[in-house]
Amino acid sequence: MQNLKEKILEAVNIYKSGDLIRAEKFGRNLINSNPKVAFLYNYLGIVLAAQNKIQEAIKYYEDGIKVDPKFAMIYNNLGLIYFNLKSITINQINYIKKAEGLYKKSIEVEKKNPEPFTNLGTLYNFINQNEDSIKYHKSAIDVNPKFYHAYLNLANVYVAIGNFSEAKKTLNEAIKIDINFIHAHRLLSRIIKYTKSEPHLTQLISLYKKTNDKKNDEKMYLSYALGKAYEDIGNYEESFSYYKEANFLNGKKANFSIKKERDKFIEIKKTFNKKLFNQFTDCGSSDSSMIFILGMPRSGTTLLEQILASHTDVFGADEVEFIPKLVRKYFGENNINLFLQGVLDFKSKDLKKMGDEYVSTMKHLSNNFKRSTDKFPANFLSIGLIKLILPHSKIIHCHRNPEDNIFSIFKNYFPGGKINYSHGLKETVEYYKLYYDLMKHWNEVLPNFIHNIKYEDLIHNTKNKVNDLLNFCNLGWEDKCLEFYNTKRPIKTASDTQVRNKIYNSSINSWKNYEKYLIKNYDLLKL
Repeated sequence: MQNLKEKILEAVNIYKSGDLIRAEKFGRNLINSNPKVAFLYNYLGIVLAAQNKIQEAIKYYEDGIKVDPKFAMIYNNLGLIYFNLKSITINQINYIKKAEGLYKKSIEVEKKNPEPFTNLGTLYNFINQNEDSIKYHKSAIDVNPKFYHAYLNLANVYVAIGNFSEAKKTLNEAIKIDINFIHAHRLLSRIIKYTKSEPHLTQLISLYKKTNDKKNDEKMYLSYALGKAYEDIGNYEESFSYYKEANFLNGKKANFSIKKERDKFIEIKKTFNKKLFNQFTDCGSSDSSMIFILGMPRSGTTLLEQILASHTDVFGADEVEFIPKLVRKYFGENNINLFLQGVLDFKSKDLKKMGDEYVSTMKHLSNNFKRSTDKFPANFLSIGLIKLILPHSKIIHCHRNPEDNIFSIFKNYFPGGKINYSHGLKETVEYYKLYYDLMKHWNEVLPNFIHNIKYEDLIHNTKNKVNDLLNFCNLGWEDKCLEFYNTKRPIKTASDTQVRNKIYNSSINSWKNYEKYLIKNYDLLKL
């Protein structure tokens, strides 16, 4: 037994070293020698999951449960796998229910571990069961008041529902437990309006100076936070230097090629032309309940969704990414053009099938609301496909002064590595030009299908623009749409703090505060 304990310690140290191939081999050998030790199955499941060997990880977790049905952490870790699998499929509800059951089983078996409590809270936050989410995050804290990750997860819920005072209180509790908890500092920086005397600014500066340059992520989060803090107090030189460093550090992880993007945009325009739309008339779903809000990130899409979701008949689904998931499901990594041009086996009835599947998933998510919004900005790439599968849906394109839009993208952190062009001003300018050109294409080949609304017009002429918006969506007027800031719904985008306020114009032409740092790249912005 003593020898096994030493071997387990060695296995854990190998895993911590980052040598996952060796850790996997070591774990398999230990299981072969000790097939009745559930910990080893849990260990190998973790190692396999870290290598994205998901099905193998699931097998070992399930084998471990058979060995010892009372080993609580295996249920928790298997729940994490199923919860993360939701991101790859449009039919995510099955994975969510599976994860929910596994977290609850882990809690049932072992009530003194805070992790399954807070993981269950995160799951409920994802499906907007906010009271349950808060309850389970608080339960995790009750189980272990020093488990600071639960405080961050709880604060994320408070921010999403607009309870910023509780969010600040909760984040400060986390920071008391661990002053070096960078994620808590980052979230706190987003909800503080800084002054020169703000104590948290002093904390951020101190942390930044002490952070090892090799800790890229920590330095990056602190740089974003400090860029925002110095912007608040009007020190734009310091602010830009931190934003620039944040993007430099973030860009180290990015895999972005403007040539690949240019080729993709060319292929989209070539595929979705007038001839194609004439070929596929009277296809797709007959449903007319869907409203797509799209455009570049930071263009005002969250504000538009909040306005529409304030209407009695509209469910705001946020950024659901169902269209990209449908593309992966039906086309995989293949060239859509080959399917639609009949080179590969594809029938027009499949367009209806895709549209109906989208509607069914959204109806389930919205609990059968009359109308729903999908506010995934990058759906601007898929307007042609939306026209084919949901021809009676509504497309709202929000656009903004490009100088403001580009800089707002540059200064904000986007998790998940999905907006890789944002890490350099030149790259963002070039990508913006591709987007602008593609929107011209959509408006030419699909006249009257898209309602274009400019953010600045919405700010300066709110009532008339909201009225136009509601008319386009075949929705009756409701005063609540002008009082969107009072609407109690969770918001989980980078604009979560802004849309809790009344209409304001301070963000218009805010790029001019940084003009001397931007102008070199903005000279390339010829639209």
